Amino acid sequence: MFIFSNNILSLKNTPAAMAGRVVLVSTIGFFGLVNIVSAQEAFTAEPVSSTPECIAYNINPEDFEDKKESREEESPFEVLQGKTIRNIRIAQINVFNEKNPDENNAVYRLLNRLHITTREKVVKSQLLFKVGDKVNYKNLEETARNLRTRKYLTNAHVLPEKVCGDQVDVLVITQDSWVLEPQVSFSHKSSDNESGFAISDGNVLGTGNAFKIGYEENQLRKTISYDFSNPYFLNKQIAVRALYEDTSDGRNTLLTVERPFYALDTPRAMGVQYSDLSQVDEIRSHDEVVNSFRHRAIDNEVYFGVATDVNPNFTQRWLVGVTHEEDSFFTNEDTLQPIPKRDKAVYPWIEYQYLQNQYGVFKNLNQIQRPEDIPTGQTVTARLGFAGTTFGNPDDVLRYKITYGNILDISDKHIFEVSAKLDGRQHLGIDSLDPNLLTSTVAYHYLINEKNRWYFRAEYGVGEHLPQYEELTVGDITGLRGYPTDYLRGKKRYVVSVERRYFSDLHIFNLMRVGGVVFFDAGKAWGLPSEQNSPLLSNVGVGLRLSSSKIRIGNVIHIDVAMPTSAREGISKYQLIMGAYQQF
Repeated sequence: MFIFSNNILSLKNTPAAMAGRVVLVSTIGFFGLVNIVSAQEAFTAEPVSSTPECIAYNINPEDFEDKKESREEESPFEVLQGKTIRNIRIAQINVFNEKNPDENNAVYRLLNRLHITTREKVVKSQLLFKVGDKVNYKNLEETARNLRTRKYLTNAHVLPEKVCGDQVDVLVITQDSWVLEPQVSFSHKSSDNESGFAISDGNVLGTGNAFKIGYEENQLRKTISYDFSNPYFLNKQIAVRALYEDTSDGRNTLLTVERPFYALDTPRAMGVQYSDLSQVDEIRSHDEVVNSFRHRAIDNEVYFGVATDVNPNFTQRWLVGVTHEEDSFFTNEDTLQPIPKRDKAVYPWIEYQYLQNQYGVFKNLNQIQRPEDIPTGQTVTARLGFAGTTFGNPDDVLRYKITYGNILDISDKHIFEVSAKLDGRQHLGIDSLDPNLLTSTVAYHYLINEKNRWYFRAEYGVGEHLPQYEELTVGDITGLRGYPTDYLRGKKRYVVSVERRYFSDLHIFNLMRVGGVVFFDAGKAWGLPSEQNSPLLSNVGVGLRLSSSKIRIGNVIHIDVAMPTSAREGISKYQLIMGAYQQF
């Protein structure tokens, strides 16, 4: 915790605390409280007022330091609960910090001038509070969390700027990411290489609209794609996405329009989705292609939901909807085995959701040197649907999906994650059309210090009547990095991984963050009559992690070299895996 002795006064252990003195954590420092648009206007606040009722804060960029702790502990608004919001000000930070000698060069200054900063009304439309509201520190915290999920922002904070008796002025700080990108991509997996290029603008003219046109090519297909999205379309609580992919083996069309639950206390939500995907599925085993077929998947849905119980500790919701799921299969010239049977389910459903209102702000878990909002509590969803033949189903069908998750943060050093999912359907008269899949995962983070972590993960899955394209596999990105893609197949699977992670302070050209990992994987898949040879697999390896500090949050580049330590006959001595993933 970083407290300024002169301008920012501690809330603790003083009788004046209730008059509105504020503790500000240091997390806002390094992540870019610099180079703010209209910097003097944004940060020059009057000194502490001589009027007893007012406390104002002179927030200057040089007053803040990089946060070294693994997590942020408390909200600066918690002790201001119930006061009235008098004013809201938006302070916007450009991509590069020209006050930092490492970023004050001609190239970065030019990029700052070319960059169009997110429009103020785009940020303001996403606030969960307004002038005249009473301070609800949970809503202010959630606003910051929501803004940090936007791909056109690298960081966001909501802070008190001035306290006058029972009134508070609020400062919302956002830092833009670089979003106009010519993208060249390359990924390597044991079975395939994938390359592509694209033009992407994740914040068109500062409006929050994202558009991308791209081309990708791999062993299976060539793809031209067009993608548009905005989580706050027209600065309204409407999320829109339109995707069209024209591929050499089919096409993919996706359209979603919804008014989702934007906050834990959002009273209602509704939405509609249209999805139609056609492609060739390739089935692999023991580093060979064993089957291939054309697959068309339809997934359409309309829903409406209400929050029935909202309180500071948890939220409960009920949703109703109608879903159309249909999978059709066709042979092609490479089909070597029988193909899955057509499966269709059109059904109305009801769903229950339970979410604990409990979050922690961590650093160096899944991203490198960036704040991460982690829900440290329980989440439950349970959906049940039923429909008869009047909906065009081959038989009466019972559809169910149940998920459970829980993350425990213990003494700032230990984070435990538990999750389970049951996904299945039951046609009451046709046993062969009853796929069911149960998966469970346990993960553990040991936070040695701000740079070093141990990570353990164990996964177990079991299924029945699984179509071939949904069978459980191990190899490559599915957990066994020393083996080819889908090396083993089965209706049961377990994978155990142990990693020693390192998050360095290295900041290449002030653009790229760097991390590293040493890992061990073990596991197997088994249970299919066609898979008689299902040995226990294990491997060791090392990896490099790269993440941009100026481009949108999300992808971490993985470069892994893994060497099998068992069942090595007939496979390479090492596997090289390169790609971009959402986690470290």
